[in-house]
Amino acid sequence: MFCNWHNIEVRKVILNSRAMISTFIKLSLRKIWHDRSFSALSITGLSLATVSCTIIFLYVTYERSFDNFRSKNVYRVSYHGFQNNVETEGAAQSIPALAPALKQDIPVVKNAVRLAHTGPFMSDPVMEYGEKKFREGKIYYADDGFLSMFSYKMISGSVEKALSMPDQVAVSKTVAEKYFGKSDPIGKALTFYRGEIGAKQLIVTGVFEDVPMNSHLHTDFVISFTSLGMNLDNDWDWGNFYTYIEVQPGIDGVAVESQIPTLLNKYIGKYIAESAKAGYRIEFLLKPIQSIHLESKLWGELEVNGDLRTVNFLNTIAIFILLIAWINYLNFSIARSAENSKEISIRKINGSSRGQLIGQLLTDSAIINFFAVCISIAIIQVSLPVLKNMVGLPGAIALGWKNGLVLIMIFLVGTLCSGLYPALFISRLNPVALLKSKVPRSAMSLTLNKALIVFQFTATVILVIGTITVFLQLRFMRNKELGLDIEQTLIVKGPSVKDSTYQTTLSFFTNETKKLSGISSFALASSIPGQELHWGRSYSRKDDPQNSIGASIIAIDENFFNLFDARFIAGRNYPDGTSGWQDAIIINETAAKQLGYTDASHALDQIILWNENDNQTIPKRVIGVVNDFNQQSLRKQVGPIVFTLRKYIYAPWAGEFYVFKIKPSDLRASIGEIEHLWKDVYPQNPFDYFFLDEYFDAQYKNDDQFGKAFTIFSGLAIFISSLGLFGLTAYMTAMRTKEIGVRKVLGSSAFQLVRLLSAHYLMLVWIAFGIACPIAMYIMNTWLSQFAYHIPLSIWIFIGAGTFCFIVAMLTVGVKSWQSATMDPAKALKYE
Repeated sequence: MFCNWHNIEVRKVILNSRAMISTFIKLSLRKIWHDRSFSALSITGLSLATVSCTIIFLYVTYERSFDNFRSKNVYRVSYHGFQNNVETEGAAQSIPALAPALKQDIPVVKNAVRLAHTGPFMSDPVMEYGEKKFREGKIYYADDGFLSMFSYKMISGSVEKALSMPDQVAVSKTVAEKYFGKSDPIGKALTFYRGEIGAKQLIVTGVFEDVPMNSHLHTDFVISFTSLGMNLDNDWDWGNFYTYIEVQPGIDGVAVESQIPTLLNKYIGKYIAESAKAGYRIEFLLKPIQSIHLESKLWGELEVNGDLRTVNFLNTIAIFILLIAWINYLNFSIARSAENSKEISIRKINGSSRGQLIGQLLTDSAIINFFAVCISIAIIQVSLPVLKNMVGLPGAIALGWKNGLVLIMIFLVGTLCSGLYPALFISRLNPVALLKSKVPRSAMSLTLNKALIVFQFTATVILVIGTITVFLQLRFMRNKELGLDIEQTLIVKGPSVKDSTYQTTLSFFTNETKKLSGISSFALASSIPGQELHWGRSYSRKDDPQNSIGASIIAIDENFFNLFDARFIAGRNYPDGTSGWQDAIIINETAAKQLGYTDASHALDQIILWNENDNQTIPKRVIGVVNDFNQQSLRKQVGPIVFTLRKYIYAPWAGEFYVFKIKPSDLRASIGEIEHLWKDVYPQNPFDYFFLDEYFDAQYKNDDQFGKAFTIFSGLAIFISSLGLFGLTAYMTAMRTKEIGVRKVLGSSAFQLVRLLSAHYLMLVWIAFGIACPIAMYIMNTWLSQFAYHIPLSIWIFIGAGTFCFIVAMLTVGVKSWQSATMDPAKALKYE
């Protein structure tokens, strides 16, 4: 009997709750329709904020997902050099003997593998199968444990045996289809053209799934490490190899790092002791593979990495935008409550409890936020493809059901954050006071409203200062003189299929280029501007052999400097390419300074010792000092560079680029002339070309992407902030409607009333500006510190940002103030 009674009561409660919720929803929808202007402003602000936050979340999630599909126990070993305890060099690469030593001497190291790109051994190799021949860039040599350590998914072949023997190669699915079509590639032979080293046959022993986009390393070909034909297990000098280790489960990378000094003393203790006397020491540090993409900016990175600071900046923008939108809704709700005070008072007098009023007001907030989320989903689906093209967002970013949780969280938190305070505040007001007048000013917590507006515009000013700074820095990088003329410059990758007659063929090709009508000059170089330099040696003065410097090498011909219009600050260029200049070098200004020549002219005709290795030192004579130029982006400081004639040095690892200065008359025809000559002279080599200015600018792709995203989302934040200021102005003018009517009757002009209503809020904007300036200065100085060459953080940036925000605020406040100031005073005096 008791149970039946209890069940009946439970059902009554459920039915009453359903009826109450249904009533809340109906009343909320009625209010939304009745006050369409308020609802539209609220939904617009919340929708834009949700869109911005979700897209940023998708991008940040993607950036943080790199290598998450691989084992958490895999680390990369990087090299770091310190002079007098100050880090002077850091490289993602290390030495080939390190991996076998780590595996043998440190028990907690489960496996250690070496990885090497083809760059240190050959330039721009070509792969051939049958009539298909392509120049390939993503070719790596790797130890046989590499595929399993890096979690490769094999389609054909064994992950354990695919790289176990010399001359074996595993290829990606895309490459297998590219060369072999639908036939089974296992057991088939690829011809591997390696430039000056010659060609060899590689047997395909495995096919793996394409490496996902969110990886710091992408491979098309993985060749067995033993195919190099060198025993590098005891080579502690050659620094062009990547070392990865897998530790036992539960072991931290720090535990391995702490044992490496002992290992180094065992194998190269003499070198370490001698270096310590000179104040130099080396360290090998472990970086978890999942943190490489965002946290590593070392020399020799395998691919262009992301940037943790950029991700954190975007996270901050997303939080700012959401907070601004929620604050807007809060301000709108308070402004609206002044107009709905009678409804609230009547409902309280008729018996509505405070809980019911809170429930109704939270339902209002929930429905507004629900509409905003639904609209934002549609906007995201439409805007994502546009943003991918406009900003350059990764193609892998997409809104799916897995990302629904973030929208649910935005909805729930938004409902509570934007609706709870108005609900609690309004529900506790005295109904009698509400019937007699509007919501009293003292009760409206004006201090909170002012603080919220100050917060909104503090965030807005910071974003505006950031946007201006980013724009000016990007423009500075685009327009700064590099020291070389890279316009109208076409680059063709040098031939990889070569034989003993190559130098004769090259001379013939050079002479033939002079006959091409669209070409003004031609040169040869091992590296081009925009490319990281991987070839280097140590150098010292003959009169001071103990003090050496490390410098990069660029092998050129006698036409290189003239083609790029480089400026010599001392000495001269190679007059020709004859053997008389075989031992002559040209150095840049930085190299001259580091060698101790305070005046560049003092370096002329001096003998510099080229330290090829521990057993070979080659004397070279300096014939010229060229002005420093930016080999890479302005993020990098200009380093010391040594230039030598390419034809007199055997360096198969050095790149080879054919450089053409194109006349601006007809680019298409000029390229056609070059291609025709190329196919006649080098018929076995693909014709791969690109324009140098586009190649150089590609270094700024991530910066451009960040700048565009920063500008778009900052613009949305400014717009949403303006809505918030409009909401507060609407509230305050509603509070002072009768006062405005009285002032108009007493003779106040519309201009005087606008000034009266606006001055207070514009003062809040200036307060926000004062708070924002030091914060923005710190943030943007931190961002600019990434660049070796950057703009000064000028006071005009702050003045410009402040002026812009003041104008936006003045227009926003002025519109509502003008509407109130021009209202019929008779209506204003009747307003309650």
